[in-house]
Amino acid sequence: MTAASEQGGQLTLADAKEGAKLIVTATVGEEVTIQALRFGISEGAIISIGKNIAGGPVIVVRNQMELAVGRQLARFIEVSAQVI
Repeated sequence: MTAASEQGGQLTLADAKEGAKLIVTATVGEEVTIQALRFGISEGAIISIGKNIAGGPVIVVRNQMELAVGRQLARFIEVSAQVI
């Protein structure tokens, strides 16, 4: 079972495909929100996926900066496809 199916079908950062451009829609839980804010990731942030390493971190690109987000944290960051 994937994180998306565990959370009612919502796409999470852990499920995102490489190269995808996304909008952060929510962070689930106070601790996750605090951690995400430390990385500069908040609700409404526009990000792209540089690399999604199976069983490892998700490389997020934001404002020309690459961040390695641990898979456990990535499972609790909800995203949706960016509308251009």
